[in-house]
Amino acid sequence: MYTGLLHSHRSLAYLFLLSALATVVLALVNRLQNKPTSKALNGLTIATLALGHLQLLFGLGLYFVGPWFGLLTENAGEVMRTAELRYFAVEHISINVVGIVLVTVGRSRFKKLEADRRKQQAVIAYVGLGLLLIASRVPWDRLF
Repeated sequence: MYTGLLHSHRSLAYLFLLSALATVVLALVNRLQNKPTSKALNGLTIATLALGHLQLLFGLGLYFVGPWFGLLTENAGEVMRTAELRYFAVEHISINVVGIVLVTVGRSRFKKLEADRRKQQAVIAYVGLGLLLIASRVPWDRLF
């Protein structure tokens, strides 16, 4: 079960990162060119939100099925002293949850705002910051 979750989590990471990047780039291009919000941007925000939440579910499954939660609850001091253990047991999950929350807020603001410029600005700010936080905690050496 752990191996299947791990492979799914890693594979989905590519799709999420591409979707989030495409969302931010399209919103930025539309904003800079003073174009109205397109159906493509709407679709990308939905795809990014769905992929992000799915990625979060796989990640939470890995966290509780895998060794990280057990290590943290059994010997928190050792986990916090060891950089690699702390990275996966605390930093990776915490920052990525915050990143997914920002992506969710960005999609919510996109839906609620009326003005195209404000919608695009919300996507650039929230999804962009969420992507930046998530990218900062991706274990790139394990992804490739």
